[in-house]
Amino acid sequence: TARTGEALRAFHTAIRSNPGSTRSQAMKEQAQGTMLKVLTSFKSSEIEQAVNSLDRNGVDLLMKYIYKGFEKPTENSSAILLQWHEKVCVGGILGSATLLGSWSVV
Repeated sequence: TARTGEALRAFHTAIRSNPGSTRSQAMKEQAQGTMLKVLTSFKSSEIEQAVNSLDRNGVDLLMKYIYKGFEKPTENSSAILLQWHEKVCVGGILGSATLLGSWSVV
């Protein structure tokens, strides 16, 4: 649907807008806030398609955003983040970098 396409575009834009190794905490927090808004805008039925549209690096970055979202939950965000987490893990595409890598990217 058109709505799903818009959600996927926003998702990919947010992933590509990751501030990387910037030292600016404000930029990191802004990116995290944007990503959380995007993730919580997805319907449950759309999450798997979004996860499957990422390469391994994208999945690793997504998982970092998910874990950061758990650190500062907003209303109902944890339930939605758990759905994202499940789709990443069930798909068997969780990379070792997610668990062992530095959190400085996000």
